[in-house]
Amino acid sequence: MIAFSRILIPTNLGDPSKEAIRYGVGLARSFGARLFLLHVLRDKDYDAAVEAERVLEELVPDGATREPSADEVARTVARADLEQLLTQQEERDTRAEFILRPAGADGPHVAIVEFARESEIDLIVIGKHGLGRLEHMLGGSVTEKVLRLAQCPVMVVKHPGDKLMLQAERTQIIEA
Repeated sequence: MIAFSRILIPTNLGDPSKEAIRYGVGLARSFGARLFLLHVLRDKDYDAAVEAERVLEELVPDGATREPSADEVARTVARADLEQLLTQQEERDTRAEFILRPAGADGPHVAIVEFARESEIDLIVIGKHGLGRLEHMLGGSVTEKVLRLAQCPVMVVKHPGDKLMLQAERTQIIEA
């Protein structure tokens, strides 16, 4: 029997990601799996978010005796950005963890695949929206790249209202 214990949902906070979260939460509950929500930002946006959180922590000290590490600050930022995507009950049921990572020079798809490998993820659930022909020719989507590079199974969730996706699915070749 196939069982998943660690499920990753990369999100850009858009509608396709929210649809993937719906599926990911359902799967995590069914399997008793732990859920990881990952938000990958461009490097400069990641740096700005972490720096803004550091400034806020200095303005409102919590009695800590040491300065938090960059990873601790990034977790705080991730929680602030991502906790709104789950209800408190969903967060408890899935033991959700919120992660923020920089995209790096290779792009967000590499950061997603690296996190999945490092964290021994069993399944990636990722949202997809349709691309126009030009965008597809210029390199495809993050979802398509994750699908090609990931070492674990990837479930692609289409946004139900995306007309481009519905049109593209008639002509797209599905990789096995």
